[in-house]
Amino acid sequence: MVETIRSLKQEVRRLTLENRVCRAQGQLFEQLIEMAGSAPDQQLLKTSMQRTLGVTAQLSGTDMGSLFLLNDQGRVTDSLLTRGDVDTDMKSRLIGSVLDQGLAGWVKTHLDVGLIQDTHTDSRWLSLPSEPYAVRSALAVPIIRHNTLFGIITLMHPEPDHFDDASVGIIQTAARQMALAIEMARLYIRLEELNRIRTRAMERDMQLARQVQESFLPTQVPQMDGFVFAALNRPAHKVGGDFYHFFNLSRNRLGVAIGDVSGKGIAAALFMARLSSDLQYYAALHDNPAELFERLNAILSKRAQQGMFVTMVYVILETDTGRICWANAGHLVPVHMARTRIRMLGQAKKTGPPLGILPTAAWEVETFELQPGDGVILYTDGIIEARSPASELFGFRRLKRIIRRYPDAPVTLVRQIARAVEMFSYGAGQSDDLTMVAFRKETLHKA
Repeated sequence: MVETIRSLKQEVRRLTLENRVCRAQGQLFEQLIEMAGSAPDQQLLKTSMQRTLGVTAQLSGTDMGSLFLLNDQGRVTDSLLTRGDVDTDMKSRLIGSVLDQGLAGWVKTHLDVGLIQDTHTDSRWLSLPSEPYAVRSALAVPIIRHNTLFGIITLMHPEPDHFDDASVGIIQTAARQMALAIEMARLYIRLEELNRIRTRAMERDMQLARQVQESFLPTQVPQMDGFVFAALNRPAHKVGGDFYHFFNLSRNRLGVAIGDVSGKGIAAALFMARLSSDLQYYAALHDNPAELFERLNAILSKRAQQGMFVTMVYVILETDTGRICWANAGHLVPVHMARTRIRMLGQAKKTGPPLGILPTAAWEVETFELQPGDGVILYTDGIIEARSPASELFGFRRLKRIIRRYPDAPVTLVRQIARAVEMFSYGAGQSDDLTMVAFRKETLHKA
């Protein structure tokens, strides 16, 4: 009967200690989860180490201990001592000595629990000169996970025979459970490091893509007598799919193109860059905008991947007469700017499909003659589809009001439109690229 009671008491004690270990582990996980994403990486790891060492010291009734974390080569990567009064130099000497000759070194070699009931009689204990505290009994437990040693917990007490079999068992249990918390912290740190590396690589790629994209955009607008030009390209991100171009053609003609490649980011930018090269080449070969679209469409239909396509307006301006002809491939209709009237230019029903969707398609050419003082603005949907924080669209009405104020000043006009869109969507952010091209035929007999 007495033996049964003693056995039951031991079992109750064991279960109580295990319950304390589980609660401590739960608290540790909660703390790590709260810190993840907000605390610096090293603080996260140090906190998990401090908590682990503190829990095991509390369970064993000690206030002295150490925790070493090891890499795959068995070298110490992080360490912690419960006593805070040990300077850095002494700490380094202690770590090096105990791992070479001391109890922790024995555990590292044998991958087994090291228990010393009396440091005066056990050769595994290494007494050092100027030791920061007196030790008579010690317990070192390996932290093993996935058959790999990645840590050693050492607990110390100033009296001999402090650790019994029950405390050894409970510390082993704690070490196994706490190993998961430390591993989680290390994996999280490694993941964050990889994320930073990936982010830096993506930023470099985006910057490179932006440089490539900018190299295909005009560095300046045309400068010619009788006309004023203005243009603006503002990607929503570092790179985008909007573009515009000017092409000097034969017989006093100028080609003007504006377009929007489906999608965003690097893929759209690279698609746009190659399209720009094609456009530059074929614009010189085709006097008819519809024929140019047919040639580009055939190329893009074969090349386009993952459903990418492009909307575009291409205008040919005769600079000596002011006559323009254009074709529209699924893009927004150009706007005619006159002092007395702001209106859509051409007929929406004559807008053909975007380039790169249908292998065979046709486009119609429209013509118009600009009078002195008349202008045209081409733009992408990032302007009229910009949204306010309340998800209200900027819309064509707002655009038209701004055009009415500055029909005679293309440079001022594109700046004011960009500024109005920015103010309108302030707080919601720019969700799409903004691109505009405006030109105006000057009045005769300028003052």
